[in-house]
Amino acid sequence: MAEKRAFRDEKIFNGITYVSLAAYALFVVVVVGSVLFYASPGDVWRSLLSRNTLFAVRLSLITSVISTALALAVALPTGYCLSRYNFRGKGAIETLIDLPIVLPPLVVGIALLIFFSLAPGKFIENHITKFVFSVPGIVLAQFSISASFAVLALRASFDSIDERYEEAARTLGCTRAQAFFKVLLPLVRPGFISGGVMVWTRAVGEFVPVLLLCGAQRGKTDIMPIAIFLEFQKGSIEGAVTLTIVFLALSIIYLSMFRRIGLRVAGL
Repeated sequence: MAEKRAFRDEKIFNGITYVSLAAYALFVVVVVGSVLFYASPGDVWRSLLSRNTLFAVRLSLITSVISTALALAVALPTGYCLSRYNFRGKGAIETLIDLPIVLPPLVVGIALLIFFSLAPGKFIENHITKFVFSVPGIVLAQFSISASFAVLALRASFDSIDERYEEAARTLGCTRAQAFFKVLLPLVRPGFISGGVMVWTRAVGEFVPVLLLCGAQRGKTDIMPIAIFLEFQKGSIEGAVTLTIVFLALSIIYLSMFRRIGLRVAGL
């Protein structure tokens, strides 16, 4: 009797999980699929080959890859430090690093714009490089939010690896740096790749901070989200929808490529 009840409970539990999975997958299919039926294949193809779309795709890819690389370069030592070291004020620093994740993108964009209106920001604009209404500003806006996700992902990866691996390497004569590069870094590569995917997906879709800092300038700062916004702004729903479809298709391609790379690195 107890075995039958356990078997029944397991079937009910499994059924609930499968129904939940199917319901959410259906929700995504319906929402995303509705976009696919709005525009004709000819409209999508013409939009894909247009000069504005090709520029937006190229600019989105270049800026998001650069911002992702910068975010990972900062997150690798930062995530390690937060995972392995204890120091005074660590909790406050963790809160500051996580802050861009919980702040609305609008607040981040306004903060960036205000910074460059103050003396330090003006000095950077006048003597180092232009960020306001320029391509470097796109990278900065993407980095400002995506870097926090990178730190979060890499710290979790470092936390999942037992410190005894490093201790064993150091007892065999490795310095801390040698133990990091020869032992820990190969172990954290799957988390590094998955973190990179998460950071890139956030960076490539960033809109509000980019819009506030760099504006919506056709042929200059119009990454894909900005290009979609410009189509809506001029009342071209069809153009916005076709660009959305192109953006979805490219995102799926990029994610598939990153996922295959990640699985290859993980040896799966």
